[in-house]
Amino acid sequence: MIEVEIRAHIDNLPKLKKNLREINARLISKKQQTDRIFGRDDFLDANKMVIEGGFIARIRTNDNKSILEFKEIRRNGIALELSSALHDIDAGCKFLQKLGFREAFTVSKKRTSYRYKDVIICLDAVDQLGDFIEIEKTVSKSALTKQARQECIQLLNEIMPNAKLETRKYGDLIQEMMNKKIQK
Repeated sequence: MIEVEIRAHIDNLPKLKKNLREINARLISKKQQTDRIFGRDDFLDANKMVIEGGFIARIRTNDNKSILEFKEIRRNGIALELSSALHDIDAGCKFLQKLGFREAFTVSKKRTSYRYKDVIICLDAVDQLGDFIEIEKTVSKSALTKQARQECIQLLNEIMPNAKLETRKYGDLIQEMMNKKIQK
């Protein structure tokens, strides 16, 4: 299965929640997620941003469960994602260090997820970054990804007409913020 997602910054969360109720989107979960992000120098550019096609590792913790994930970074396309349950976070960190990954930063967010038809809508309150919406649709083959992306964009335009797509990942936004602090 292939996950297609879009993301946008939200400046009026109460209005968005009202619009989700009006289309009968169904609340499916609320959780706090903490992502420890790990990178390798050979996948970073001069600004410490992950290069297109590079990989990051992530240890995601929510509801006292942890997952180790490897993610290929494709900002506008299909990306490989591998994940497995992680029972010992310290062992997972040591494993990543042995593979040449170093911990870069942490992304913390409160995620509220909804289902609408065959789409998952996530409202993320991301520490240091603000409020975002992610709309995700899963398809069975790559030939369907373009249509799925258009459907996600169409839904975004329906529920938040003035929202602007954000192609950068949360990690990109955090790294840019860290770079600006270093430059000051």
